[in-house]
Amino acid sequence: MWMGIDSYNPTVRARLANASKTRVLSLKESALHRIPEDVKALQTLKHLDLSINYLLVIPEYIGSMSHLKQLNLSQNQLESLPLELGFLPCLEVFNVSQNKLTDLPDLSKCVALKTVDFTENQFTTFPEGICQCPNIETCIFTENRIEVLPDQIHSLRAISLILNKNRLTSLNTVNLLRCERLRAVNVDDNQLNCDEIEQFVSKAPREIRISFERNVSKIHTTDLLPGPSTSTVNKHLEMATKSRILQLKGTGLKKIPDEIEQLAEVLRNLELSENKIREIPLFIGQFTQLKQLHLSNNCLELLPDEIGSMKKLEILNLAGNKIKSLPDTIVGCTDLRTIDVSSNCFEMFPVAIISCLQLDLLNLNGNQIETLPDEVSELKVIELSLSQNRLKSLNPANLTKAQRLRTLRVDENCLEKSEFTRELLESSIISVIAYDGNRFQLKEFQDLPGYDAYQERFTATKRKI
Repeated sequence: MWMGIDSYNPTVRARLANASKTRVLSLKESALHRIPEDVKALQTLKHLDLSINYLLVIPEYIGSMSHLKQLNLSQNQLESLPLELGFLPCLEVFNVSQNKLTDLPDLSKCVALKTVDFTENQFTTFPEGICQCPNIETCIFTENRIEVLPDQIHSLRAISLILNKNRLTSLNTVNLLRCERLRAVNVDDNQLNCDEIEQFVSKAPREIRISFERNVSKIHTTDLLPGPSTSTVNKHLEMATKSRILQLKGTGLKKIPDEIEQLAEVLRNLELSENKIREIPLFIGQFTQLKQLHLSNNCLELLPDEIGSMKKLEILNLAGNKIKSLPDTIVGCTDLRTIDVSSNCFEMFPVAIISCLQLDLLNLNGNQIETLPDEVSELKVIELSLSQNRLKSLNPANLTKAQRLRTLRVDENCLEKSEFTRELLESSIISVIAYDGNRFQLKEFQDLPGYDAYQERFTATKRKI
């Protein structure tokens, strides 16, 4: 049934009545589930703010507001936008942050468009239509799920491109550097490797500023050097014979020095993080006394089978590499308590880990896993982290059977609320579930069958803390 201006609260009524004079309409935080029909008559609007409501649909007639300069649709429930929004010739600022968008209409005819903000949506690919906007200056895509930049990126006219907190594994450097007006790039908190970043930094003109903190591998000034000198390595080796700890973090190593082999029976802690190491030598299996092995933020693609000979290994940190799988021999690491393989290239859950019976913490954040195997029922971990993957299924029937699992972190995936079954919420022993950034809202999770039983466990856990 049609609802006219008199059907809305006094504030909304007053703003609608005044908008024809001011050419500005703000219905921000008005608890709207749809746009009032009276807006259709306000064809001369210059500023329209519909942010922080519950809108699911934007009517096509908004695209006929040819005088509109600013349109704010942020913090709604939008999953798509009408094609007609691409025909706003005066639009300069377009904000659709914090919605559920996966694509955009063609905005190439928005010839005045200067700023677009698509923060916190669900883009998995960079919308190529933005590259055709002739006067665009600032593009903000913070906190989406974009993995690569398209070849068409070379046509982008933006001065500033903000892509922090995505899943970028490539900058498409060849084409991105062809952007004639580009002066600032922010790719903090992505999954870019050291080679990709180095290539962009070395080839970029000086006038392009790039921010690349907290990626798979950080650039240090030592990265431009050939690596530590022999005397430096020998000094560390000498110290390690006494301390049983070898610290070569961030020293520019491109390979693990052969000299380390002589410490195989001595070392308890080997720290080789933040280097450029591409492979682990086979002699690593001789380190039978080693308890901690840190190789995060390197360029590793695989582990040798010999890793399974490290019977006393308790902590294995391989975060920020290019690893796609773990060897079956990992089961030989019978004392393993913690494995961190976050920000790697896993597309499948590493089933070999399930045989590690002492494992407490498994970190698989920032990979490309889509589902969990049936074998997850045998997983012995206490905490399982799978945030920032591509999970569409939790295999809840089997996950429920995991006997020690207390904490499950699945933020920023592609999960529907149906994956959190009554059985999982009522019958499992999971007491903490982190689920932000999926395909449902907090209220929907709280309305799920079995939520009350889960909430009791959650509350009891918090009280103990």
